[in-house]
Amino acid sequence: MGPLLDADRITVDARTVDRPIALLSVDLETDYGSGLDEALSRTDQLLSFLARFGLPLTAFVEGQFFERRKPLCRMLLEAGVDVQLHCYDHGERGDTPASLRRSARAYEDLCARPPAGYRAHTYRLTHELYDTLIDLAFQWDSSLMRGFGQGRNRHPGFRSGDYFVLGGRLFEFPVATWRGIPLPLNHPYRLLIRAPVDALLWAAAGCGPLVAYNLHMTDLVRCGSMAHAPARSASSRLLHRYMWAARGPDTFAALDVFVRRLRASGYEFLATHEFYRKIQAESPAVPNG
Repeated sequence: MGPLLDADRITVDARTVDRPIALLSVDLETDYGSGLDEALSRTDQLLSFLARFGLPLTAFVEGQFFERRKPLCRMLLEAGVDVQLHCYDHGERGDTPASLRRSARAYEDLCARPPAGYRAHTYRLTHELYDTLIDLAFQWDSSLMRGFGQGRNRHPGFRSGDYFVLGGRLFEFPVATWRGIPLPLNHPYRLLIRAPVDALLWAAAGCGPLVAYNLHMTDLVRCGSMAHAPARSASSRLLHRYMWAARGPDTFAALDVFVRRLRASGYEFLATHEFYRKIQAESPAVPNG
């Protein structure tokens, strides 16, 4: 894996939104990169939950699923999910240009269209992946982690702005953080800080106008797959145990709380590609796709 994207090596056009927007997404991968699907197999429960609220969803799907788990991919497409591309295999350390190209081919073979959006393994958008996304004519990415978490990109060029246009061509929608506090605002990190701190941060800071909130099925439903996950550090296993300590079989209630907060605060919920198309129509920067 190469170095993270450096804002000094490309043009970075920082942009803002004029209304509160929420982008809900799930990274669909085998459980902890183990090849198992105890949690993954319950994706339909997430779809049912969101359907009750009438909420759109973007699914960043492992590239290998378009080759080996085609029924899951078709279920997502038939449900109207905004299906986009994740890394090829979360059991590996991250994509290479070759694996990203393989994922894009598999996606297009199944979906009959090229992928528009991408999220890198553990948010690590490297220069070589950025170059490959440009070469493959991807329209947007949602990998940039500005908070203190996995894959954090510390470059000051990414600190200001709700989203970015990179190199005049690729839109970047960063993973959410709390307003004014560089802590990730996504489902696993909310579970780690626990409900009292979560409520305090919401009251004291809240979120910015663009909230790209992501989750994983292993955050939502309890499963035993961590015991079979490859190369997991002792610290990651400890955090996993802490995150699930004193919880029931799932964390849909925590997701429910957050969705209701956003809705009460006037956020408009959009699928990520729908948001991309809206801002393209309002203020285009690259050729429409």
